[in-house]
Amino acid sequence: MPKQALLCYEPVAQPWGAGLRKICAVQGLRFRAVERADLSRTVGALAEGRKAPEGAGEHPALPEPVLVFCGVGSAQLDRLLQALRKLGLPRTCLKAVLTGENAGWTFSQLYEELTRERSALSRKE
Repeated sequence: MPKQALLCYEPVAQPWGAGLRKICAVQGLRFRAVERADLSRTVGALAEGRKAPEGAGEHPALPEPVLVFCGVGSAQLDRLLQALRKLGLPRTCLKAVLTGENAGWTFSQLYEELTRERSALSRKE
């Protein structure tokens, strides 16, 4: 299991991006920025901080930010989410917790699943 970390796609372009690293430092999490070149890598490899293989290709950009909490317990996750809300992170920002199942997915596959889940939830409302 990877050490506690937060994977974040596109933090720099967001108004709350600058404060995200500070929250990670206070919470004892490693901050790992996910770049476009990382979108075809597995979530587990990104969480563990493994280096990208040579020649990893560019992937189309995702249209929105995504956060993945790795190795975080429920009490710490609650504290993190509260700190992120205070920071101004929109509730609609896609968020996930690393699991045994999604660790083998590419970051793009995780994004696709999160958007499907969001669509399903909005249809229920």
